Amino acid sequence: MSATDTNLEENNKKNIEVQPILGRADHRLDPKRRFTIPSDWYERMCRPAQVYVMPSLSRERCLDVFCPAEFDKRMEAFRNKALSDTNNSKFTSRIGELISCVTVDTQNRIRVKDSLLAYIGIKDEVVLIGTGYHFEVWSLANRPKLDGSEADILELLASEAQELGF
Repeated sequence: MSATDTNLEENNKKNIEVQPILGRADHRLDPKRRFTIPSDWYERMCRPAQVYVMPSLSRERCLDVFCPAEFDKRMEAFRNKALSDTNNSKFTSRIGELISCVTVDTQNRIRVKDSLLAYIGIKDEVVLIGTGYHFEVWSLANRPKLDGSEADILELLASEAQELGF
């Protein structure tokens, strides 16, 4: 194996790791009720063929979208528990019922089922918010608004960051 082959192999290994997704993207649903995952986010998710979509467990009216590698990491803790563990069984059954595995097409578009779109109040406009290793999908109407009080929001964010050790 040449030095060039070794460098390419090392670069490919680096590119396999999921990277943080941050920012905001506003979209409209197309006529088939699909929306596009921003190209840079899709790359940071390692170009998955499918993504997992579920209602947010934060109790907010939004959806969480995970690439398989990130969702698999989150599910790993449940994998080794006994099948007789009632709490584990209830949780995994509930999450299994709520989550959808959605195909990503060649233009990075996904089609979320109508019941999930209705749950978060999406009619035609969606707001995508990168939140680290997954992103949220909000309806434009339900997304908490920035109302010109960015200084207040920054103060709140700084307090939260300090409390969380960010």
